[in-house]
Amino acid sequence: MRIKAEPYKLINHIQNYEWGTRGKDAFIPNLLGFEGEEKPYAELWIGGHPNLSSEIIVGGEIYNLKDTVEQYPNEILGETVAIRFGNKIPFLLKVLSANQALSIQTHPNKKEAIELHKNESKNYPDDNHKPEIAITLDSLSSLVGFRPLDEIENNIKMYPQLKEFIGDKRVEEYLQNKTKSGLKNLFSHMMHNSTENGKLEKVIKILKISFEQKSERSQDEKLFLSLFEQHGVDVGLLVLFFLNVVNLKSGEAIYTPAGIPHAYLEGNIVECMANSDNVVRAGLSPKFKDITQLTNILTYQFGKPELIGKELNKNIHEYKVSAEEFRVDKVTLNSESIDFNTDNQIEIILLTEGEITCNNFSIQKGESLLIPALLDNYTVTSKSKAVLFRVVVPH
Repeated sequence: MRIKAEPYKLINHIQNYEWGTRGKDAFIPNLLGFEGEEKPYAELWIGGHPNLSSEIIVGGEIYNLKDTVEQYPNEILGETVAIRFGNKIPFLLKVLSANQALSIQTHPNKKEAIELHKNESKNYPDDNHKPEIAITLDSLSSLVGFRPLDEIENNIKMYPQLKEFIGDKRVEEYLQNKTKSGLKNLFSHMMHNSTENGKLEKVIKILKISFEQKSERSQDEKLFLSLFEQHGVDVGLLVLFFLNVVNLKSGEAIYTPAGIPHAYLEGNIVECMANSDNVVRAGLSPKFKDITQLTNILTYQFGKPELIGKELNKNIHEYKVSAEEFRVDKVTLNSESIDFNTDNQIEIILLTEGEITCNNFSIQKGESLLIPALLDNYTVTSKSKAVLFRVVVPH
C-alpha cells in the first residue's frame, strides 16, 4: 500500500443506540441511500476512533482507517498534526439523528479525562477530552447550559414541589448567594437528593399530575411530560428547570466545551468533536450515571448559550471554536467549482446533499472523502446544488 496525493473514499459505520430514528423515514439510512429497518440509527461515525473506526479504500482494497493513519502519519495527517496529536486523527465527525432525548451529560477537560480513565477505566475507557460542536441539518431541540439565575429562581418559586424536594434551607442559601458557587451548591444538593429512595418518584408524579390537569402548558411543562413518556421517573425531568431549552434551525450551531451540561432531545445534526467518546452522564439514560463526577466537573456558567458560526462568503459558512482539534466549514455549491488549500494537513469532507467531483473523484450524498496531507490543493465541482461539511485542523 502507498498513500498518494489524491482523495480517498471512506466507508463509515453506524451506532444503533436506542434513541436513534427508526424505520423507512430514519434520517441516516436516507442520507446513505438505503431503506431503514425498525432498529434505531443513531450516529454515523467518520474518523479513526478505536470504538468504531472508518475504513479507507486504497488501490481498490479496504483498510482500517485508524491503523492506516498510524502506519502513514506524515502522508495522511501531515508532519505537524502527527506530532501534535500522536499519529491520530485529532477529530471525530458524526451525523447524529435523535428521535428521543439523549442523556443529560457533560464532558471532562483533558486533565479530568486522564484521571477518570486512570481511576475508573471500566466506566471511562477514553482518556481524551471531548469539546464538540453541533450543526443543525434540519432542526434540533436541546438543553444547553444553565439558565440565567433569575430564571432558575423563578422556576423554583413557580413549582413549590421543586423547592420542597431540594430543601428550603438550600433554596434560601441560594437566594442569598446567586453566584456560580451558590448554583453549584443548589444543583448538587438536588442531584444527590434524587438518589434517596422514594423522594424523586414522589415529586415527579406530583408535578406530572399538576401539568396534566392544566388546559394550557408552558414549553417546560410540555417537555417535562414528553420526557416522562420516554424515561419515566428520572432526575433529568428536574434538571430541565435548570437548563436552557434551545431550539435550532438549519445551519445554526452550538458549541459545548468541557463542563457544560447538555442533552440533545430531537433532531438531526452534523457533530464534530475531539477524537473521544468520553461522557459523564447523570440522567435520561439507562447507561452508567455518575452524579458525583458530573456535579464536580461542571463549570456552572449560566446565561443564554451563544450560537456559533459566521458567513465568510456566498459559498462558505465557517464554524470556528476554541478547540485545537477541529474547525468545520459548511460549503454550499450551485453548479460551480471551488478551490481549497490543505496547508499539507488532513481534511475530511462529508457530502449531505447533491453530488460533487473532487479532483475528478465523484461522490454522492452521504459519502465522504479523506484528503491526505500530501495533497496540497484540490477542487470541488458540482453540476447542481450540493452541500458538504469540511473538517480541518486549525493552525
